[in-house]
Parts: sequence; structure tokens; C-alpha cells
Amino acid sequence: MESRSIQRLIAKELLVWSVALVGAYATFHSFEPLYERVRQAATDAGFSHLFSFEQTSPGVSRFNTRVLTASSLPLRGTINAGQTDQASTARKVVLSANDYGHFHALAAIRGQQVEFMTDTGATYVALSYETAQKLGLQPQSLRFNGRSTTANGVARVASVTLDQVRIGDITVRDVQAVVAEPGRMAQNLLGMSFIKQLSGFELNGSKLTMIE
Repeated sequence: MESRSIQRLIAKELLVWSVALVGAYATFHSFEPLYERVRQAATDAGFSHLFSFEQTSPGVSRFNTRVLTASSLPLRGTINAGQTDQASTARKVVLSANDYGHFHALAAIRGQQVEFMTDTGATYVALSYETAQKLGLQPQSLRFNGRSTTANGVARVASVTLDQVRIGDITVRDVQAVVAEPGRMAQNLLGMSFIKQLSGFELNGSKLTMIE
């Protein structure tokens, strides 16, 4: 008698868990399309950072609100400032994707080589405090009266203008940029204040082409 009671109890528990699992599975699959639609709408409105859960490397800060908005394109690879695609007469630079989901470019600024991560979600070119020092921008004299959210919390930023930024054969002049306060940003970002001055910016599979 006791054995039958235990069997009925086990069967009941199995039934409850089966129903719960089926319900969870159905809920997930009905929720996923809705989630994607909401995420797309948020991205179109400039709020894609609310749905950004990607992993970043330790110590790499990321701007995503206010000073820099977010709808960023995952970009990868590194290109030297003298390397270009000679397939046509147009001045262009082609970046190739690596295993980390980011495109990096080496830019010549004020006679120095600076590595950037390309980020279409960044409103401006963004420099770390240390990079600004390297470029002789005297960040200690700048007014840090802007604010932006980074992976290390809310940071103050200062506005600067770069006379020119050269990547390969591409040169963009009078580029608006921001400098983060000390310790808030380890990765420089090549944002839209540079990208929007290009005549072409094309992503094709694992290749990103910038055209002057």
C-alpha cells in the first residue's frame, strides 16, 4: 500500500515537471520573436545598449550612452596605417575580421600611431586619457564637462578636435573627439565623427571597407 502511494507521488511529480518544462519551452519560443522585434525597435531608436550583453575583454571600457550612443557594429582585425586595397583608384582601407568580433585600425594622429576599435555606436572618436597624453593634447588642461557611461561606470569626458586622422591612404580632417578622464577607458574608439565623413563604409561578411 505504501509502495503504491510512493509510486503515485512520483508519477504526480513527474507530470508536474513535464508540464512545467513544456510550458517553459513554449513560452521561450513565443517570447523570442517578440524580444527580437522589441530589440530591433530599440536599436532603430538608438537604445540598443539596453539589449547589449556581449562580453568584453577585461579592462576594455565601452561608451554607450549620451556622449556616445550605441548601435555598434562588431568589428575585428588590425590594419597598419600604410596598408590599403589597390584594386581600384579609390582611396580605401579594408579591415579583416579576427576571432574576437572586433575590427581594429591603426591611425596616424599628430605623428603618433594610435590603435582604435571601430564602433558605429560611438558618436565621436573617443580617446583614453593616456592616449591624449601621448598625442600631446595636454588632457590635464581640458574641461571634463561631458558625461558618458562606460564599462567602468559613468565617466566625465572632454571635447577636442583632431586636425586630421589618417588610416592607410584615407585622411579625415577636423575630427571631433572626446577624451575620457583617467582610468575610465582603455580602448580608443573610432566613432561616427570619423566614419560619417567617409564616402563609403561597407560591411561584407568578414571584411569592412572604408572609402574616402
